[in-house]
Amino acid sequence: MTKKKTENEYCFEVLILDPNGKSEILSPKSLVYGIMSTEKLWSNAKSVEKNGEFSILDGEIELKIKPVDTSSTLYDLIEAGFVIKVKSENFEKLERFRLLFVIHLRNRLSFEHIRILTDDVSTEISNKAYPLINELENLLRRYISKFFTQKIGLDWWQKAVPDKVIDKTKMRTGNENVFSNIVQTDLTLIDFDDLGEIIYKHKLGFNRPQNLADSLSQVNTIEELEKLKADLDSNYNRFFKENFKDKGFDKKWKQLFKIRNKVAHNNLFVIDDLNNTVSLHDELKEIILNAESKIDEFKFSVEEQVAIREKISDKAENSESIESPKVLGKIDLSEYERDEQPLFDVITEEDFFKELERAENSLKYNHLTYVGLKSFITKLLGSKGYAYGPSYALANILKEQNKVEIYDVEDPASYWPVKAIKIVK
Repeated sequence: MTKKKTENEYCFEVLILDPNGKSEILSPKSLVYGIMSTEKLWSNAKSVEKNGEFSILDGEIELKIKPVDTSSTLYDLIEAGFVIKVKSENFEKLERFRLLFVIHLRNRLSFEHIRILTDDVSTEISNKAYPLINELENLLRRYISKFFTQKIGLDWWQKAVPDKVIDKTKMRTGNENVFSNIVQTDLTLIDFDDLGEIIYKHKLGFNRPQNLADSLSQVNTIEELEKLKADLDSNYNRFFKENFKDKGFDKKWKQLFKIRNKVAHNNLFVIDDLNNTVSLHDELKEIILNAESKIDEFKFSVEEQVAIREKISDKAENSESIESPKVLGKIDLSEYERDEQPLFDVITEEDFFKELERAENSLKYNHLTYVGLKSFITKLLGSKGYAYGPSYALANILKEQNKVEIYDVEDPASYWPVKAIKIVK
């Protein structure tokens, strides 16, 4: 009658085969002697034979041997084969025992074919590592969602995510069919390594020096060199450098990615894998939470905001029209209906002021006291073919330059204060 596995008992089971007769071990009895022939594995081992079954007992380690019938193997002639099952309630002892044991089977006893059938130790390590990796993955998703939505706008996905990642997620849109009908699920479709690349390989319109060598080769004047230096030292680049790159986020995330792959594919583990996971988890968690705590402090410079609009304008010049970005900058567009937006052009600063001045002059004729920002952008400028997102972005830029004022107005017709805009005289 076999002993029932206890709740805290761990099992390590291997199948060993001698396909070429090199081991010279043909019976369970001789295998017992061979396994016991090294002092590296045992402290006080003794062999036990009961009803033709052979075992080795050594304190908290119990090893049992069962011969395998290889006579009917279809393609190979196998001299000998055994299944060896090692059990222990001492996790640390069995974790150390495993590697030394299989090394002995291979190098000293010459079993050339060894397969691990059961490894509760690896399962335990994997089960402890996964929640830590999962927590970090969710923390980074949260950070990316908050930062890019608050600082770029609702269409940050197209602006900040590498093209290859966007293409990959498009092929997975059917993976989630419950929440995807209600909420944004794009970030949940990203692989672990791609999620990290959004931080250290992301793209943005104003982030011009994608390739420093190429950028330097195009510098011909002192002014162009100063512009390149400004791009490199932009608020945005500096923020990610100080909060991620300088703290080794890239290297740490890639190290964890390797362990994460082992967990995902149910690989074999040693205790160092768990120790490294715990260490990387603590370090990465601190990096992400620290960066998240500084989101509200971060602010694009006026030059960076202008560069974003320049990128959009360049796109407009190379095509008849562009798809309207949903929002850029800091203006909340949560009330605006964004479905089925048509294709629009990007307004210039000169035309923006002309239209705003015209709107202000018409206030007295319409018995109004302010120009509503939302109405000005979506109804007045939108009706003339101008994209909403770039128009909001320009409004933010002009506000930073103290050329316009964006302020709150209490309106009896609204439950909430209304955003208004006016030219600074």
